[in-house]
Amino acid sequence: AGKDAVTFNFENQPVQAVVKAILGDLLKQNYTIVPGVEGNISFSTAEPVEQEQALPILETLLGWTHNALVRRAGGYVVLPAKDAVAGNLVPSLGAAAPGGGLQARLFPLRYISATEMQKLIKPFVGKDAVLLVDPSRNLLVLAGTPQELADDERMIRTFDVDWLRGTSVGVFNLQYARVAELMPKLDSLFGEHGSTPLAGMLRFIPIERTNALVVISTQADYLREVGEWIGKIDAGGGNQPQLFVYDVRNLKASDLARYLAQIYTNGAGSGGDSGGQVGPGLGSGTLGSADNVNANPLGSTAGSFGNTGTGAMGSGMNGAVGSGFNSGGESRDGSGNGQPGVMSGNTTTGFGNAGGSTETSQQYASSDGSVRISSVDSNNQLLIRARPSQWEEIKRAIDKLDNVPMQVQIETRILEVKLTGAFQFGVQWYLKGFIGSTVDSNGKFIPGSTTASQYGALGQGGPAYGGEPFFYSFLNHNLQVAVRAMETSGNTKTLSAPSMVVMNNQIGKIQVGDSIPINQTTVNTNIGTDTSYSSVQYLNTGVILSVRPRINPGGLVYMDVSQQVSQRDAAQPLVNGNPSISQRALSTQVAVQSGQTVLLGGLIQQDEGVTNTGIPGLNRIPVIGRLFGSTNRNRDRTELIVLITPRIIRNSDEAKQVTDEYQEKFESLAPLRTAAPAEAKP
Repeated sequence: AGKDAVTFNFENQPVQAVVKAILGDLLKQNYTIVPGVEGNISFSTAEPVEQEQALPILETLLGWTHNALVRRAGGYVVLPAKDAVAGNLVPSLGAAAPGGGLQARLFPLRYISATEMQKLIKPFVGKDAVLLVDPSRNLLVLAGTPQELADDERMIRTFDVDWLRGTSVGVFNLQYARVAELMPKLDSLFGEHGSTPLAGMLRFIPIERTNALVVISTQADYLREVGEWIGKIDAGGGNQPQLFVYDVRNLKASDLARYLAQIYTNGAGSGGDSGGQVGPGLGSGTLGSADNVNANPLGSTAGSFGNTGTGAMGSGMNGAVGSGFNSGGESRDGSGNGQPGVMSGNTTTGFGNAGGSTETSQQYASSDGSVRISSVDSNNQLLIRARPSQWEEIKRAIDKLDNVPMQVQIETRILEVKLTGAFQFGVQWYLKGFIGSTVDSNGKFIPGSTTASQYGALGQGGPAYGGEPFFYSFLNHNLQVAVRAMETSGNTKTLSAPSMVVMNNQIGKIQVGDSIPINQTTVNTNIGTDTSYSSVQYLNTGVILSVRPRINPGGLVYMDVSQQVSQRDAAQPLVNGNPSISQRALSTQVAVQSGQTVLLGGLIQQDEGVTNTGIPGLNRIPVIGRLFGSTNRNRDRTELIVLITPRIIRNSDEAKQVTDEYQEKFESLAPLRTAAPAEAKP
């Protein structure tokens, strides 16, 4: 290499950094980067290259990221390739072209028509290289880099010859057969010694790079006829099973393989299971919702301290078996109601582990072996070995299934209002010196404690009422009477608004709350000795929403909803050291149009109570009975409603709108900022 040789080493660098390094730092050229240029580049040279090659290298790197370089007066412009042609390029004809950048060049044709020339060069040039085909003037306009246009010119000169004057050209892309294998069959049919009426009237040019065939004829009708023959030979030539690889775009490859296997292989095959499931006839339960499969179960014994959690085993059933210390787990699946073609899982060991393991692929095969389907989960690809005719049908099914899944925005409103009220009034008598009093041997009364403490004759005693809103005592020091009255009221409003976005036919769950520890004690009764084990499980409380939406083509959303609102009940005593949980749960199935709101459920609860405390008999005397007792009245009212609103998200624009809406709501919660006071002028 010369003294101006350079070495490039770009590792995942932005396009802007690469352009600056080559155009700005190395070539000292002025350049402009248009907004919208994006992408990263990784490129390195094993040996130094001449500086003159830097610009073609940059054009190649920009092409990888769908960008282009255009030469303008005073420098270069880097812009997206889709915007590089319109309004930016002026075709040149024989003039000296700029040394670099994307260019447009006009090619006049002498013998072959521009329409036929377009068919000939299409397999060799880029996707957007042909800018203009003008049959009336018989010319082509192509776009590309200087090197690309030089190659295009040599190719046009090759085909624009006198013996192709007035001919028609057809380009046929082969789907199944290889062009090298097809050529001998075509020569036997249409060659100079062929057996068909078109023998000797067609010329074939194989293009192995694109697996295409160029056919040249003096009559356009001959091309249509030979095209039918090529289609038949192509399909027939691929009658043997072939391997097809499909890149799954939206679904999981294992799920798509399972769907196809149910139709084309009758579910016969083997592979890894996706995990144990609840067997037929069994159900999973949670506190307050038996349908919420994702909630944290209370008291589950699967794989815990010597207990056994069992599922189901046998043909057509999914399940899991496991036991306590160092137990193994195994998931089994038959070929009936379970996942098709899955024969067995793997075994895992560990402390109380009763779960099976998952494999990375699944394989299915038809009974005659003509169709084999395998998923490669690491690359999310399908490997399908089938005949071409079978592959066409399978491909159509894949195109219908592998669509972009729609999403649903779920908004829930939980409104709760609590109204509480209590009224207490009455008279309380207090005695001093009666506590601890005794009688001597002569029957004489001996008073008790003479301290300043006072004790009530009824209820909890005087000290309990200290500091209340209305309390007054009178009479002498040893005998006191207290008149007490108090009224309380409360108004509590609670609003919970959990919201989330869920894919179609998938379970979404959101939980806002606390995990409360629950102590459990297990006693194993043996002969002569009892052994107890203690464990702690955490119970999720708060607002828990679990929903699975299903969308129909008309925009109707079906939802399996499980809603739970729970909290620690501080008013209730502990039971074996565990708190009581106040819970309101709802589980239902509803159907609602996108954007509309439906009422899932409502609850109105009212509690009223009256408690009378007093001296038996005396407190029932009309009018004066209130002097010998007290009355406590209370009333509690709770109103609860749950509203839900689904909104279908069909594309990325609607998803962005949902994101912007969330962001605006979040920003609205920010505290208001007060303007700083203006400084006083001197």
